[in-house]
Amino acid sequence: MSSTIVTACSLAPIHGYFHQVTAIRGRVVGKSLGPFQFRWLRQSFGVSGARLALYEYSWPAQIEGLRLITAINADAHGYFDFGSISKGHYVLTVSVPNPDPLGGFFEVEVSDAVKATKNITIDVSPIHPDCTGGHEFVETKL
Repeated sequence: MSSTIVTACSLAPIHGYFHQVTAIRGRVVGKSLGPFQFRWLRQSFGVSGARLALYEYSWPAQIEGLRLITAINADAHGYFDFGSISKGHYVLTVSVPNPDPLGGFFEVEVSDAVKATKNITIDVSPIHPDCTGGHEFVETKL
């Protein structure tokens, strides 16, 4: 008999790594599709009513200890736009009010030192036991 050491998926952000963007706008997508969690399929579902909150970044800190900058709700198709955000480092949280616990936590840097951001796709689909699936922050540049 043999055994294998396995580790759980870690969704904790890597300290010091920020998604660099010029704007925080885009679409929240995702869905729990059981065995049919194909990326292209789950990202075709907009998430209505997703709550996005932007906090001032601080390390180390619990989310409860961070200063809320602003919070918005995605529209009926999952689209969101924070408008004009000052340059700086932020924590972006996404929560979804539905029976499946979907959501995400991302560290973001708003900067003009990178190519302009066209939009962001945030996939809040469930993650498989092999650590594949949702929890993606995908930026499209202009």
